[in-house]
Amino acid sequence: MSQFRHSLRDLDIVMPYREASDERRENLYAVLAHLALTYSDYRIWLIEADETPKFEWSRASDSHIRHVFVPHWGAFPKAALCNIGARLASSPIICFHDADSIGNPAQMMSCVAGLLDGDESEVLCPYSKVINVTGALKQSFVQLPRFDWFAQLVDPASLPPDAQLLYVGANGGIVFFRRDAYARVGGYNAQLEGWGGEDDELLSRATRLGLRWHSFLVPLIHLHHDASSRDAAIAATRGSKNVMAAEAARTMPLVELEEMATRLSENFRAPTFQARTK
Repeated sequence: MSQFRHSLRDLDIVMPYREASDERRENLYAVLAHLALTYSDYRIWLIEADETPKFEWSRASDSHIRHVFVPHWGAFPKAALCNIGARLASSPIICFHDADSIGNPAQMMSCVAGLLDGDESEVLCPYSKVINVTGALKQSFVQLPRFDWFAQLVDPASLPPDAQLLYVGANGGIVFFRRDAYARVGGYNAQLEGWGGEDDELLSRATRLGLRWHSFLVPLIHLHHDASSRDAAIAATRGSKNVMAAEAARTMPLVELEEMATRLSENFRAPTFQARTK
């Protein structure tokens, strides 16, 4: 296995986090270790929301990490945490990166180059389908967090027992944005809390406002937690505020959507938060 690390060219990675279970904790440290082994020249804005901070510097003493703790009670405020990270970021592009997701390094690098050097896109996802890994395969990665373990997980129709198709299509997990474009469309809608809908709302709003959003036809790797299927969770969100907001972003008159984006973009003119770093 190669020790070569790919330069991310001073990229800001924003990682929202809440330690909701032992599995999610294990996933976080495996993802952080994978990034450190695979890439160079980046910053991670680990934005944690909880009643008290749970992140342990002793488990991830890494100069790439800037830890920001946001006291919060209630549903996980992913959208608000992503916006905090975007305000702290300084690079021309931002990578929003879930604490349980692993991207193919070749496509990750293509996203960086495409947004820094090209002009065909404002938003890039380094994947299309999402594959959930569990059992011995996941534990092999946790012990040695290199993408090599997942390189053969390409065809969802021929997966090993420890891998299952989680989503046929998705637009969260890992997303690269031009920072100025993200601010222009208003970023995530910080009024949306809890699981589901916030990524769809942003996708609909951004594309209707003219951002060119493209994906690669390769799978994203999701480190297992909670369940191997999202059917029940998706069903539970029907009629929720988040899902209704996503539908509104798809259907409201364009002039209203533009006014909404203008209001949301004001968040990026407010004072930034102070990061807690080691």
